[in-house]
Amino acid sequence: MRHAADGLTALRAICGLVLPFQPSLAVLLVAVVTDWVDGPLARRQPPTAHGPRFDLEADSLLTVGASIAAARAGAPRVVLLAPLARYAVATLRRGPLDRDGVRWDRVTGVAQMASLAAALAPLPFRALRILTLPASAARCAALLVQAERPRQNDRN
Repeated sequence: MRHAADGLTALRAICGLVLPFQPSLAVLLVAVVTDWVDGPLARRQPPTAHGPRFDLEADSLLTVGASIAAARAGAPRVVLLAPLARYAVATLRRGPLDRDGVRWDRVTGVAQMASLAAALAPLPFRALRILTLPASAARCAALLVQAERPRQNDRN
């Protein structure tokens, strides 16, 4: 059971690798479902040695892959900025996010993924890809706040 969550996480990472080459709403939806299922499954047992980090990196890989797929499907190329900025922010942030940071991280992450899914969806839903720009801007803003908070805390 412990390794089942890691298996789902691996499937999500594979979906992230496939999406840039085969933009597909179905592949994205499979990946999103694995993300929803692996968390509760993983929390039933003690974590595997690399499980939590693997989950985070698979999420990031999925977001990068979905952004490339959305850009290939006609979304503004700015959708690539937030997933790539996440790596810069991860190096700047020294500690865990506070409750407010976690909430904004989740809200903007869900909005970003939903807009990327809309960009891959068939017509008429594809018209919603116009939301990729504000969702990406919100995600970038949340990442900037995450990058700034540790520096403010270091001064105290």
